[in-house]
Order: sequence, then C-alpha cells, then structure tokens
Amino acid sequence: MTTLVHIRVPVETKAKASKIFSKLGLDLSTGIKIYLAKVVEDKGIPFSMRTREGVLQELKTAHDQIENGDCVSHKDLKAQIAKKL
Repeated sequence: MTTLVHIRVPVETKAKASKIFSKLGLDLSTGIKIYLAKVVEDKGIPFSMRTREGVLQELKTAHDQIENGDCVSHKDLKAQIAKKL
C-alpha cells in the first residue's frame, strides 16, 4: 500500500534536486523515497545538522587536536591501514 505526499519546496530547489537525481539515474519521486527510507533506517535525519557555532566548535576542536599532536599524519594513516590489510 502507498500514500500520496504533497510538499511545497522552492522552484529552484526542486529543479536542482531533480537535476542531481537525474544524473544518478533517478527521478525526483524515487530520490525522495530513498531519502525517506534512509530516515526510517537511521531513525533520524541521515546527515549531521549543526548551527554555525557548532561547525566552528568542531573546527576549533580539530585545530586544537592538531596543535596538541593528537592526530595521525596521512603517511602514518596509510601505513596503519596497510598493516591491517
């Protein structure tokens, strides 16, 4: 059984989303169905939602980790991955 969902979105948003879905071989309806299925699977929005302040805090935390040496270089990370393969 299916149901009909009506939503209002800005014309430009619909056009841009339709274009992206088309490049993926999907129509708008299928793209929205996939999104809703992912919401159900994840039991929430399937991407991070943060305020500008939240993003800035995340960047500050990353900066502090780099400054304190609490990170791994790209070269070291590749070596660690290679060891596990």
